[in-house]
Amino acid sequence: MKKEKNTPIRAALYVRVSGEEQKITGLSLEAQQERLEKYAKEKGWIITGIYVDAAKTARKNLHKRAEFQKMIESVKRNEIDMLVFCRLDRWFRSVADYYKIMEILENHGCGWQTVDEEYDTTTANGRLYINVKLSIAQNEADIDGERIDVVFDSKISHGTVVSGSCPFGYRINNEKRLEVVPEQAEIVKDAFSYYENNITQRGTIKYIREKYGVNWCDVTFRRMLKEELYTGVYNRNGRYNSNFCPSIIDRKQFNRIQDLLPKNARRAPAGNIYIFSSILTCSECGRKLVGTKKNGIIYYRCNQHFQRGRCIHNKHIKEKYVEKWLFGNLVNEIRKSKMEWEVKAAEKSKRKNVGSEKAAIRRKLTKLKELYVNDLISLEDYKKDYEIYTAALQNIPEPEKEKTPDFSKIESILDNGFKTIYENLSREEKRTLWRTVITEIRIDNDENITGIIF
Repeated sequence: MKKEKNTPIRAALYVRVSGEEQKITGLSLEAQQERLEKYAKEKGWIITGIYVDAAKTARKNLHKRAEFQKMIESVKRNEIDMLVFCRLDRWFRSVADYYKIMEILENHGCGWQTVDEEYDTTTANGRLYINVKLSIAQNEADIDGERIDVVFDSKISHGTVVSGSCPFGYRINNEKRLEVVPEQAEIVKDAFSYYENNITQRGTIKYIREKYGVNWCDVTFRRMLKEELYTGVYNRNGRYNSNFCPSIIDRKQFNRIQDLLPKNARRAPAGNIYIFSSILTCSECGRKLVGTKKNGIIYYRCNQHFQRGRCIHNKHIKEKYVEKWLFGNLVNEIRKSKMEWEVKAAEKSKRKNVGSEKAAIRRKLTKLKELYVNDLISLEDYKKDYEIYTAALQNIPEPEKEKTPDFSKIESILDNGFKTIYENLSREEKRTLWRTVITEIRIDNDENITGIIF
């Protein structure tokens, strides 16, 4: 990596260890960090950051290693000249991942070095050696994965859990096995029996909430109804144990409920299209209103109230009411929205150009480097001022990239006999029309439309 003579290199130290590695080999985060700090200081480099991914395996996708991602973002901002780590396998165990990151480093003039190993990326043989090392590391990771599978197989066959989560009604005891929580188990039994007798998910959820104060959502309760662990059976990812844990639900009842579930599946009748689905929003809780049909009339309601009792919005809004309101108020709403956007645009034009602010700070950073190179300031002063300017650069907000709505589209429709055209559209065409020009319609519990976003 090319640097001006006598210019200090800005180094980032990366430390990683998985939980299993620390247990098996004693490889610690502290030991890695100490070696990296010593190495950087001996080289005379400025340490700009220490990034530590604890209990993170190299088998995981890169986006799951939060500190690694933060470090790469700093590289993209041209804040780092050199990445330093102990060994190549602290960084990657995948050839593909290596080349993805190398492209980023090369684009931003950033190099890398290891403390315990030597690599040469400037020759074909050196690059081949890196490929071989990464291939070996990837193979070791695959073998570790196979070993973990064997461990999981053993755990399931012996009735011990493989994670810290468990279904409602169970808890994990000191022996890492599932045991029944009696008071919760009674609620589960009552829920299964009520569902079997009434064949209604929402009715059962409401019944349990009112009787026990336990608040399940549709997805959670449906998952519970399908949870085979309640019969004592583990049957996941190809692993099976018919006596994994104590049962809460009788197997025969469980099977009867599985037969009932498809009959209770919520399906919209053929041809039933909700014109304002995904557009109407509850002003009280911010969730989307859901379409429903009763006695041939289409309504919209807030399921945060009707399913979970978490919102005060208890009204059913008629679809015809929304259409009528739009016909009477759409022109004014468009005019108001256009004025708001024009005011925003005027305010943005008055603001100081963000690009010029950043350019001014970068010039100061260049000047600072020149002062240090010419021995006009000390390393301590350089580091202190560098941190101040870098922090200021990061604190300058990026310009907003909001896209101005295309009002001409809807204005054109309104100018050409909108209502007549609308009445001749199919329900699907009406839904497409509204989705094309409107992003959101907010409505409160008093049936007031409180705002429209185009």
